[in-house]
Amino acid sequence: MLRAALPVRRAAFRQLLSGRAVSIDDIAAAAGLAVESTRQAAHDVASVGMAELDDGTVVGMEGLTTRTSLHGITLAGVMLWTWCAYDIVGIAAALGTDAEGTTQCGACGRRLEVQVRAGEPEKSTVVGWLPGEACSNVLAEFCPSALFFCSMEHLEIWLWTSDEGGGEALDLSALAERGREEWRQLVS
Repeated sequence: MLRAALPVRRAAFRQLLSGRAVSIDDIAAAAGLAVESTRQAAHDVASVGMAELDDGTVVGMEGLTTRTSLHGITLAGVMLWTWCAYDIVGIAAALGTDAEGTTQCGACGRRLEVQVRAGEPEKSTVVGWLPGEACSNVLAEFCPSALFFCSMEHLEIWLWTSDEGGGEALDLSALAERGREEWRQLVS
């Protein structure tokens, strides 16, 4: 990807925390880049499923989106959504902030609530699944399977009945640790 991709990703992600979609012009200004190189970088990032664009506006970046999804997150009183359940814990952990997340069990559909305090998820029986196979589009290929489950038993049922390939079951603390590393470059 272009050299401009990281500054564009960082600027868009930070501005999306406001709960509003962000124009390419605003991202360019925040990143200190020309509008055309910012536009190209945003399209490059979107081509691998790490951004959502809507007519010159970034509506999602690195798992954080202004579009309604099954995975909600409240950060600093702002209601947002994420592309997958993992993003709820990973983003809050990387930001080192309090968050309240909602999603549903990937097996039974029961509503799950996740609390994060100062970047640390509260103890819970909730377990997450992280797909392990390489993908060419994060939003389309990774996120649909990066789910939370009521318990390890529900995860096992889901794995037995789904065609899910390889991956890893992790508790919320382990997911938070992964998230700190994964989103570090965007929040530092």
